[in-house]
Amino acid sequence: MPEDAKRRNSRKKKKRKAAKKRSFFQSIFSAVKYVVLSINRYTTRTDDRGPDREFHLGRHKLTFVGFMALLLVVLVVILLAFNGHSVKVANESIIVTGLPDDFEGYRILHISDLAGKNFGEGQSTLMRVIDNLSYNAVVLTGDMVGKSGDPQPLYDLIEALGTRRPVYFIAGDSDPAPLRTEARDNSLGTMTLNQMVLSDWVLGAIERGAIYVDCPQRITKGSSTLWLLPDTLLNLNVTQTLDELKEEVEQETDSMLIGIEESYVSLPFTNYRMNVMSKSAALISSVSSQDLILMLSHEVPTDSQLLDSQKALSSQDMKSYFLSPDLVLGGHYCGGEWKFPPFGALYINSRTLPRYGWFPDQKYVEGQRTVGSSIVYVTPGLGTNGSTLLGFRLLNPPRVSLITLTGELPSSLLN
Repeated sequence: MPEDAKRRNSRKKKKRKAAKKRSFFQSIFSAVKYVVLSINRYTTRTDDRGPDREFHLGRHKLTFVGFMALLLVVLVVILLAFNGHSVKVANESIIVTGLPDDFEGYRILHISDLAGKNFGEGQSTLMRVIDNLSYNAVVLTGDMVGKSGDPQPLYDLIEALGTRRPVYFIAGDSDPAPLRTEARDNSLGTMTLNQMVLSDWVLGAIERGAIYVDCPQRITKGSSTLWLLPDTLLNLNVTQTLDELKEEVEQETDSMLIGIEESYVSLPFTNYRMNVMSKSAALISSVSSQDLILMLSHEVPTDSQLLDSQKALSSQDMKSYFLSPDLVLGGHYCGGEWKFPPFGALYINSRTLPRYGWFPDQKYVEGQRTVGSSIVYVTPGLGTNGSTLLGFRLLNPPRVSLITLTGELPSSLLN
């Protein structure tokens, strides 16, 4: 699609979203007005002295109680509006045992769950916060497009971040699928495999300079190495998976040659997965136990999955499995969306926690925790994942996380 057409479509989507917001707030105002006037009618004194005090809401007279109810509702609305657009920074110092000296003080800007939201024109409000931060790399851990399907807010953020520092991203469960349902036509032979099978929003992010983490990415600093892995490689026998995909490609190629339609559709995607696994297999031998292994995940793996990955590997296993991650970065829970002090979040959208996320242990909601030899960090994120009845955050401001890696214990633990 031409760039001008994309811009026009983006503007139309923004206008539709703005109209929906106006309609929503008009409905809210009408409901608030109805509630306040109902309270007012109930509390109005009907004796000959009349109400003690009178206030006005348009043509309607309010009692003191009605006025106080209106004031309370207005304060709550202001709180929600401020809460939803005032971005905070969660500063986290994460102690990694055996951290290479070259990565001491290495800073990662961790952003998640933008959910297609705009923080000012071109993400200007968000960038006013980010521009004051010092960091070495950016990781986006999913649901940056979200259910809206509009990638423009993500594109604006990537363009605003620029190319001075690398930006890595993965897809989340609410994002459009990272792979197309049908490969693009490459009859002219001018497309790469990625261009044939990756979704528009993924290609758009890549075109703007972001790096899609579908296979291991190497970051070197001095003589040390940091590996960024997608969570799809956790506990995966890469060698066996690659062999299975090679066999599948051969079978689909043969089927395509004899005219089986399904193979025309599936072969590009099987080829893509085989290429990803081939790159991963080629890199396993380059990974050293001295390297720092950081895994990107949207909804972080379960504790049992991480503990399984930490079991001792034989020399043969180390040719087929990646080492367990030193640090896992994830999002998905949006800090619980609604918080109720002093209890915290009453619900997070989880398929793996007890009670499916109702009344969760707060250590799972956000922040860092230790699982065996791995550290898990969940960022509170910027938006919502639609798990609450109404799509806004309550007493839970949007946040980006600035993670500082260190191998040094704080003095409070040394004394």
